[in-house]
Amino acid sequence: MLFKKLNYRTIALSSFIFFFCLCLSFTSSALELKEHEASYIAKIKKGVSLEGKATRSLKKLNDNKWLYKFDVESFIADIKESTVLIEENQIIKPIQYDYKLSAFLMSDRKRQVMFDWEQHTATSPRKKNNWTLRSIPDNTYDQLSYQLQLLLDISNQKMKMTYQLAHKAKLRESEFVVLGEEIINTRFGKLNSISAKKQRDDDAKRETYLWFSKDYPLLLLKMTQKEKDGEEYEIEISSAIIDGKNIDLTAKTIVESNSNPSDTLNAQP
Repeated sequence: MLFKKLNYRTIALSSFIFFFCLCLSFTSSALELKEHEASYIAKIKKGVSLEGKATRSLKKLNDNKWLYKFDVESFIADIKESTVLIEENQIIKPIQYDYKLSAFLMSDRKRQVMFDWEQHTATSPRKKNNWTLRSIPDNTYDQLSYQLQLLLDISNQKMKMTYQLAHKAKLRESEFVVLGEEIINTRFGKLNSISAKKQRDDDAKRETYLWFSKDYPLLLLKMTQKEKDGEEYEIEISSAIIDGKNIDLTAKTIVESNSNPSDTLNAQP
């Protein structure tokens, strides 16, 4: 029973990380995609204490083709997720999406989605879970590539974004809204951020909030998700590299006039 509970919470934590670990920029001009890698620490704030680590990376394959990867490592479950995509004129077009979940005392779970933009189809070719969606709209993505489109849309000062996700033989709508600027506490100190929220139905009890760096493109600083049973998941950035350069977030901490600078740098969320 304990293993079952641990499996559930670890998989829920891993799914929360991979689904919402976004990379956004809030510059006034159009954002140019750059190779980058960011690491995060995740935890559950209620019940059994579990922590996990996540790494997200974007690598350029040729002039307009990219490989976007997301890996999660935790006590009893790992996730490996990737998407090959094309970016042209600030528009993302996914080509191939792959997902693998490996969990303790569970068989591996795998998914794949292939996109054909000439035929406007999304297909899962796996024998045990074969399906095809036809006449998909232009704003159709897999569960990873839409995150890059969200990055580009917000860099173009959009405040509300809606995407169609090809998932389990259905198109599922995902909507985000930008809330505004906010100073937040992090493991590096107080940082300027832009907050956003995943939009849900008015009666939905699940809440998801995200805080992105104002100072560095591509960086999510912190994210929380609260479930209807009160369980709360949180992730926070631990390190980042953009275009081959290490990012020093302590250089952007806010030192208040009535506080000790060393206390601010050592502030914890």
